[in-house]
Amino acid sequence: MNDSFPAFKRLPLELRRIIWKLCLPCRIAEEDIVYFLLDGNESRQACWTRRTTYLNAQPPVIAFVNSESRQVALEEGRRSKPNESTSLESIWVQPRRDVLHLNWMRLRYLYHGDIYVVPSPISLFLLRAETLRMQPSVIAEIIHSFSLKALLDDPESSDATDSPRSTRYGIHNTSDVSDIAGCTKLEGKCDDIQRRVKEVEHRLRVAQTRLNVTMAAVSLHIPKDAALRSGLFGLLGDAPVQMVDVGDHVALREFQTLFRQHALDKEPALQTLFDLFTSSRFGTAVETWKRQAEWCILLEMWRHAKTDLAPNPGSAWIPYLPDDNPFSMSQYVPNERHPWVKEARRKMPRLRPRIMKLYRKKLGYPSFARIGVLIGEAGNGTLTLAQIIEGPESAPSTILGLIAGAGARSIISKEDTLMEPSKARMALKGWRFGQVSAGF
Repeated sequence: MNDSFPAFKRLPLELRRIIWKLCLPCRIAEEDIVYFLLDGNESRQACWTRRTTYLNAQPPVIAFVNSESRQVALEEGRRSKPNESTSLESIWVQPRRDVLHLNWMRLRYLYHGDIYVVPSPISLFLLRAETLRMQPSVIAEIIHSFSLKALLDDPESSDATDSPRSTRYGIHNTSDVSDIAGCTKLEGKCDDIQRRVKEVEHRLRVAQTRLNVTMAAVSLHIPKDAALRSGLFGLLGDAPVQMVDVGDHVALREFQTLFRQHALDKEPALQTLFDLFTSSRFGTAVETWKRQAEWCILLEMWRHAKTDLAPNPGSAWIPYLPDDNPFSMSQYVPNERHPWVKEARRKMPRLRPRIMKLYRKKLGYPSFARIGVLIGEAGNGTLTLAQIIEGPESAPSTILGLIAGAGARSIISKEDTLMEPSKARMALKGWRFGQVSAGF
């Protein structure tokens, strides 16, 4: 079988650009490192994903092919610098394609003292998502706790949450839910950044923003070739973090099939997680969590709007809430006939429960190996980087054929990549240079 496509360079520019765009991934752009595995704590497939997070923050593969493909990558993406103490220094985002995700959880400070005095990054995160015009995504725990471990421990139970309870100061005495809830009316004095944050939160609700919420995560330890052929992690395998909607059993089974074909014998217990994700009791547990999370958000919106509801703010609840003493969802529910509740329901973020999937190769990750193949394209239609430690067969044959026949007039040097030069040199370290024909 001949995998080369020498005619690619003779295609019209418009058609070549379309092909380059088709190579761009749709990703989950993580701002920070995963500190909790979201797999049930003591479930069967714990895997820290720090390296995957760093790789996921890099530009897509086609950014390193030639000037033509690089231009397409620059048109669709850019570097973002969150500037939070917990975030990565910078990440690559594609606003029209990616979801902006925050792994931050207050529980990460559990061993450092009082977890409730730590300032929440949620407001500024939502501000960045709005500025970039990207869908935001957070961890379920930020809004209300969800115990995957409880579902794993009891195969007959669909109980993964406790009924949320208000304190005198709010949900769990934190500002996280309040930041998501925002406010329906700007009041009081505040500095410019606070005013901008409140205005953004207001626009998010008015626009009925969909807030992606990660309920659980799975790491798939599979061969790189299998991940590439599946197309589940991007056409070129440069989207190692993906999400699937809870209840989307078709998509879930695609990942499950990939796991069964390539990792079942080494991690048989992981099958338990997949069985759980496609079960009715998991769907029931998530729906219960969603109702409780919406109650938490509505409660914080009500706290912000109490002055507008005077003299009877308690009329927004059933039964009538006489004062703001601590209470739980089992005691008071929103009065769905109340005008304010109807308007609040319309404005509050639409929660979208999802399951995170992370591709983890057994020994590293193949993106930089493929970058090594692609970055070496020369103007005469040959590849100047032939012998790679892992072998050129790691890239999909069809894409290699397109790239090998492209014959671009200019290439990107190691120092001219879209990542920092020092990181680029490290990424290329260890590869042996040579030459092969364009039909490689």
